[in-house]
Amino acid sequence: MTRACLWASGLLVLAVYVKVAVWANNEDAVFIREFTLIRRDHLPEEPLQDSSQKPEDPVSARSKEHGTYCICTMSSRTARSEEDRDTLWGAWGSWSECSRTCGGGASYSLRRCLSSRTCEGQNIKYRTCSNVDCPPDVGDFRAQQCSAHADVRYQGQYHEWLPVYNDPENPCALKCKAKGSGLVVELAPKVLDGTRCYTESLDMCISGVCQIVGCDHELGSTAKEDSCGVCSGDGSSCRLVRGHFKSQHASGKTEDTAVVIPYKSRHVRLVLKGPDHLYVESKTLQGVKSELFLDTSRQYHLENTTLDYQKFSDKQILRIAGPLGADFTVKVQFTSGADSVVQYMFYQPIIHRWRETDFFPCSVTCGGGYQLTSAECFDLRSGRVVVDQYCHYYPENVKPKPKLQECNMEPCLASDGYKQIMPYDLYHPLPRWESSPWTACSISCGGGIQSRSVTCVEEDMQGIITPTEEWKCLYSPKTAILQPCNTFDCPTWLAQEWSPCTVTCGQGLRYRVVLCMDHRGLHAGGCNPTTKPHIKEECLVTVPCYKSIDTLPVEAKPVWHKQAIELEEEVTVTEEPTFIPGPWQTCSRTCGAGAQQRTVKCQVLLSFSQTVADLPDDECEGVKPATRQPCYRTPCSGILAQGKEGEKEGEEEEREGETPEREELHDWEYEGFTECSESCGGGVKEAVVICLNKQTGEAADQSLCVSSRRPPQLLQDCKTQPCPPRWEAGEWSSCSATCGVGLMTRGVACTHRPSRDSNRTEVLTDEHCQNPKPSPVQACNRFDCPPMWDTQDWGQCSQNCGGGVQKRQVLCKQRLADSSILELPDTFCPSKSPANQQPCAMQECLPQWVTTDWSACSVTCGNGIQRLQAICRKQGDDWPLDPKNCSSAARPVRLRPCTLRLCDNSIKSDPTILAQRKVYIQWRKGKKLHLVVGGYAYLLPWTTVVLRCPTRHFRKGHIRWLKEGKPLISLPHLFTTSLGYVKIQQNHGSSQMDNAC
Repeated sequence: MTRACLWASGLLVLAVYVKVAVWANNEDAVFIREFTLIRRDHLPEEPLQDSSQKPEDPVSARSKEHGTYCICTMSSRTARSEEDRDTLWGAWGSWSECSRTCGGGASYSLRRCLSSRTCEGQNIKYRTCSNVDCPPDVGDFRAQQCSAHADVRYQGQYHEWLPVYNDPENPCALKCKAKGSGLVVELAPKVLDGTRCYTESLDMCISGVCQIVGCDHELGSTAKEDSCGVCSGDGSSCRLVRGHFKSQHASGKTEDTAVVIPYKSRHVRLVLKGPDHLYVESKTLQGVKSELFLDTSRQYHLENTTLDYQKFSDKQILRIAGPLGADFTVKVQFTSGADSVVQYMFYQPIIHRWRETDFFPCSVTCGGGYQLTSAECFDLRSGRVVVDQYCHYYPENVKPKPKLQECNMEPCLASDGYKQIMPYDLYHPLPRWESSPWTACSISCGGGIQSRSVTCVEEDMQGIITPTEEWKCLYSPKTAILQPCNTFDCPTWLAQEWSPCTVTCGQGLRYRVVLCMDHRGLHAGGCNPTTKPHIKEECLVTVPCYKSIDTLPVEAKPVWHKQAIELEEEVTVTEEPTFIPGPWQTCSRTCGAGAQQRTVKCQVLLSFSQTVADLPDDECEGVKPATRQPCYRTPCSGILAQGKEGEKEGEEEEREGETPEREELHDWEYEGFTECSESCGGGVKEAVVICLNKQTGEAADQSLCVSSRRPPQLLQDCKTQPCPPRWEAGEWSSCSATCGVGLMTRGVACTHRPSRDSNRTEVLTDEHCQNPKPSPVQACNRFDCPPMWDTQDWGQCSQNCGGGVQKRQVLCKQRLADSSILELPDTFCPSKSPANQQPCAMQECLPQWVTTDWSACSVTCGNGIQRLQAICRKQGDDWPLDPKNCSSAARPVRLRPCTLRLCDNSIKSDPTILAQRKVYIQWRKGKKLHLVVGGYAYLLPWTTVVLRCPTRHFRKGHIRWLKEGKPLISLPHLFTTSLGYVKIQQNHGSSQMDNAC
């Protein structure tokens, strides 16, 4: 049975080359044909234990077999001039064929030493070649060399070998590991020339030595790619993009776009901090879309791009070296919990670039003219010319200046006039830009715009100027058509300092001057009157005013008790309507408490006449100053009244031993209340008691007042309204990291206490408390950590038993203050590096069955069987053991039929079909293929196939064929031949057929 279907793939080819190597031994060196590049047919039976112990190279042992071409030295004992040194060597030979046809190979050239003395210098030199990318189906060059040993037995078994990359000790040795086990073997001491030393480098192995290769593919070159991927570039073809995105769970969405990264971008680094999940959508230039969900830490592949994804407990990191094979949209899938923050950076290619055009047509047909180039904006992705605005979007894009050159310099005919005798470059002026006057500025201050028209003009011999095509003037920059104007600041209001309060106690007014100032600092007009600051406001002096003797708190007293004593200063009239108080009249009494009055008018200064006009009171803003106030000049005499009554009162007062002055001047007074003891939920405030000098209205020492007459303590309820819910924050936790930025956390809850007397606190949802909510997270220890060793997990042991080696990666790393990890050279870490390898699997190996060869056929003629022989031995030991030491149940038992010649006395056998179960893959196009029934075949389109039924003791013409289980019906492209074959003419399309005989 066979199958045919469309199959597209590449062909793996192992190429064996003959190379030249240079081997130095003391002062002498011989170069011989390369031997070690040929695949070994016998592998060592020991796995690779320690790569530092190199096997002895067999080249020296075979140098006589391959012949010596030249004997030379690497240095000379006697000094020679440059001329002598050059003349001792012959000319360099031609370059050899390249070691590879693609992907970067090596070629060499030789020269001979012509002197009997030793020659200085080298007799071989190398260069790179075939520096073109291989087709995607060719595969990795080192992997090809490993897979070439798949048909060579190792320790009695065949293995599928996979390459071992980035060996730090010997990157140019061919080390391979067996698939499905940890067996690592050095299959050859040298890889083929042109093999990369490391996967992420252009450095290549030549004659077993890793040679530096720059991005210009030159040996020994130090040229590096810039951030844009341009060799030896200056970074101008791309731009660094940084940004961040914060998820909004409250929006009701289930996902959102974090960032769109364009095609061909490089060095992408994206960090997500929070509980959300990342996934990536791609869209090719042809509009094909794909999705990739990132769930576990590993490498992903999308649109020929490798994505390195790492997932930690508190963050996710996505790195893409690039270039991206499509437009990538990184999206965030929301989960429950706090919002996440995404930080990203990448280098975005500048896909719109200026491209210089060809020269425009010549300005004249003869006699000497000029022609110019221009620049057009070119879209690198679509390959089309677009409008110039796309290129102006990138500040890095500088439009190239047009080039100018002479053209059509041959003389004109005599009928063409002056062109025949006057060279254009002397008498024919070049076109030039002509501009009109600037327009008026769009605004008078604060930065406006003025414009003008700019036209390309030509001037003929008579001085007549005419407009012409704009491209003719592009050899020089076009003059600006817009420019800023009146960039100085507009006039603004400038407020002076406030005056002192108009009273010495209680509530009064204060004033200030407000001027309109221009940009030069001069007082001018032009300010917006609606934005003028106010020129007066109320003020409160905390000194208590004079009050009569009583025991009530301030809040309960009549209004007239709070009238103020006017300051001895004059309020001037301004251009704003203002209350202007007149002088106070004399006190109505010459002693004791009296009253005094004054006039208060609403007046305004008329600026044009500089006169003062009276206005109605409602034209002035604010409270009208008092027109009446209490006054106190001197205390009256101790005789309060004429007559005996007064004398008796005076005598009684004298008998009490208290002077009238003490009673008259000082007494206890309530002076407002203290602050409330609570801001809400019910508190108390206490009336403040002071000893007051009634004459000055100022507080005096309490010893001047009679203590027995001190008023009682007064308490008053306040802030009785219930407290609203409020945020309650706990203590900060300790920092999660000692350096490199950690986090401190605390609990924040919305709480509410129903009443002041209640000790119970209710916890509410966050919606009940006012924003902003105190942050429950705070960064801490935000500084760089010292460099430290970072050890990876131990790798797989090289042996299962009998003593092996396991390795791990030890790197010097530093955690920075932005939480990123920086990899440093080992010298930056202060302490000794931890061990990077250790012994393992030290237990003794148990005996096991090892298969060897097939036994001889069980018969000498006819049909028999063969057995796969097995011996009992320990791993790593060549000596067989007693079969009793190995488990009989685990002994492999494999049989296969064998057929020898027909026996002489055998009876004619029954007809049989000798089917062969094989898989055939067609790699190259061919006109016709012959296949045998019994296996599977994957064929390319348009291939003619002939199927043969391998029968014995049966006539070919009697063979019958089935297709899909039914008798085969002959068709023009599918039919049976007279010899019993089935012929399929030019199989095409993606199809599948089952044929049986």
